[in-house]
Amino acid sequence: MKKRKVRKGNRSKLERKLDEVNHTMELIRTVIPVIILIVQIIILIKIFG
Repeated sequence: MKKRKVRKGNRSKLERKLDEVNHTMELIRTVIPVIILIVQIIILIKIFG
């Protein structure tokens, strides 16, 4: 199956906006699991500590 190349001028406004904030979204996807892990450890310490 061939992939179709999309020219920059042919993209929707949403796609262009998402492309601008791509690095921010990657940072959020990295930071959120770390925060959740820390909160889970704190909860476990409070339960069993």
